[in-house]
Amino acid sequence: MSLELGNIMFNTNVNQTYECPEYVISFLESIGNKLKIKLWNQNQEEIDPFGNTGEKFKNDTFEVCAYSWDEEESQPYNFKWNEVEISWYKYLGRDTTINCQIDPLRAIKMFEDCLKSLDKL
Repeated sequence: MSLELGNIMFNTNVNQTYECPEYVISFLESIGNKLKIKLWNQNQEEIDPFGNTGEKFKNDTFEVCAYSWDEEESQPYNFKWNEVEISWYKYLGRDTTINCQIDPLRAIKMFEDCLKSLDKL
């Protein structure tokens, strides 16, 4: 796994053990799109915790928080579902790492759980 120099030099947040598979990143992008639509429909506010925005979202199924620029705080992850923790550098898809190896079936379960939880909003 190779990380960007800026990530290595300046990132105070935690990088996970494994490189995150592209299919998981794609699932997270879809979750982020649905989250943005749901929150816009409720509040007429554009909220994107998967971007470099400083925003957060948490429900009973998953939590996501944008990259933290606070140098005093170490951010353990940007996305968490059950015991799966995923981190990225500044925005989803950039140096995205995961704390465990995740097979496609488990990733699909994560994706479905998160989407179903957003249907309840």
